[in-house]
Amino acid sequence: MAESKVCNRHGSKQLFLCWLGLNFFLASYLALSERLHSSWQPPGLAGQLELALQRGDTDTILKELNERIAKEPDNEDFYVLRGSLYFRTGRIQESLSDFDTAIEKSPELLPYLWQRGISQYYAGEYKKGAEQFVVHRTVNPNDVENAFWHFLCVAKTEGIEKASQDVLLAGKDGREPLMQVQQLIQGKLPEEAVAEVTEKGPRSTKFYGYLYLGLYADATGDSAKAKQYLEKCLKVEYPGYMYDVAKVHLQLLNEKQERKILDEK
Repeated sequence: MAESKVCNRHGSKQLFLCWLGLNFFLASYLALSERLHSSWQPPGLAGQLELALQRGDTDTILKELNERIAKEPDNEDFYVLRGSLYFRTGRIQESLSDFDTAIEKSPELLPYLWQRGISQYYAGEYKKGAEQFVVHRTVNPNDVENAFWHFLCVAKTEGIEKASQDVLLAGKDGREPLMQVQQLIQGKLPEEAVAEVTEKGPRSTKFYGYLYLGLYADATGDSAKAKQYLEKCLKVEYPGYMYDVAKVHLQLLNEKQERKILDEK
């Protein structure tokens, strides 16, 4: 995708907000064509970050972001980019610190910063995470993923039953099987029905289905099943922020299992 005036930022917040949207819906764009998947990248530093993550070599882009922040300490864009990089490489607390700093610099970013809510969830700040997803709904009301992450946060503090009752219902989300996932967390559709749609669907459906089935399984206490679903999700190879979320979650599950084995010895 060529840079547009909306995405060409210097001294404004438009590229930052554009990148947030591009990052969130990157997987959806990739699903449209394999040519798009192989050639398109978001503009500027965001594009460099995506390429670095896909290559598995992030030292250079991290160094550049550090240098940009040292030169422009009040530019919130760089904190969000670095926070995203930190999270996607497993540095959860550091990512949350950068997202919080970005909001301190520019409070109007708060409703757009869904990444912050995910970091809050993994940092154990479940109530704050739930609040972040509530406010994100004001700018993105048709997103089942937002509803799902709110569900996860509430489940941690008040239990699955309460979380199912308090789902932030999204409007029509056209990405299969996300409407079925919404019914799953409401307790209106069994896991098997979501799995069936997932397994029969195209690449994007498999990615989203396995991701959220895995996260749901973990939330309900079945870490073994969660690992199976997340491993299937990662085999789809669907680069983007949520793909790295699956990586982080699976790594945390593996570390938890390793600690349990050591404790039992």
